[in-house]
Amino acid sequence: MKFKIETWKNNPKLRLVSRRVEKMELRKFALLWEEMVKYIKDPENNWVWLAAPQIWIDKRVISVSLLKTYDDKNYKTVYMINPEIIDFSIEAEIDNEWCLSVPKKFWDVARSKDIKIRYMDWKWKEITLLLSWISARIVQHEVDHLNWILFIDKIVEDEEETKNHVF
Repeated sequence: MKFKIETWKNNPKLRLVSRRVEKMELRKFALLWEEMVKYIKDPENNWVWLAAPQIWIDKRVISVSLLKTYDDKNYKTVYMINPEIIDFSIEAEIDNEWCLSVPKKFWDVARSKDIKIRYMDWKWKEITLLLSWISARIVQHEVDHLNWILFIDKIVEDEEETKNHVF
């Protein structure tokens, strides 16, 4: 399936808090979630994450590849239903980010180095993961989409800003 990725200039859903998925909706969205995972695994797309609001779906669902390094070829791709960051490190790391919804823009963003995330899988099983570095950054970026936040809202102009950045 080819998704039409909506950009921040023409997608009002990117600026809305997404609605929670209810257990009774699982079947309704099963194919979509499968297609989201296929989309980000497709080498032609060259992306490792996708949030439902980016494809006009107003639900708290993300598909992410959990990478160990930027060139990791043995990553695990998961989709997370109703993901919640339940804990995070105060220590931040600045790194370059980009987004399908803000095409051709790259900026430095400060993110927590480590996070603990809780979510439901497609079988409605609760999962809790501890994530670090790239995987933590990817998940924070996608969860932000579910909360109407884009990475351009978090641009860090210099490292001094990070010291004053409250997580």
